Amino acid sequence: MAKRVLLAAPRGYCAGVDRAVITVEKALELYGAPVYVRKQIVHNIHVVSSLEKKGAIFVDETDEVPEGSIVIFSAHGVSPQVHKEAAQRNLKTIDATCPLVTKVHQEARRFAKD
Repeated sequence: MAKRVLLAAPRGYCAGVDRAVITVEKALELYGAPVYVRKQIVHNIHVVSSLEKKGAIFVDETDEVPEGSIVIFSAHGVSPQVHKEAAQRNLKTIDATCPLVTKVHQEARRFAKD
């Protein structure tokens, strides 16, 4: 018996990643290049390349960002320690963490206290 596979159209990124990509684009429009982004905003070389051409610079850690610069945290979120390090280096942060990821982080903190 043959089976049919149905694919939803259009297929794209989750809302959190889509929101994060838009955040980088808007930051570039508002502040101009360079805008630093901690970690890859999305696992898609074409999107990353397009953002790099517009002036986004992707880094692995905040210590790679010049003091006082703008850094965007990806949809995947960052630890409280990363926020602290960014503040100590006088980085202007834009948190593009997905709201669903933020909710999971809040729940983890709540359960850790109990």
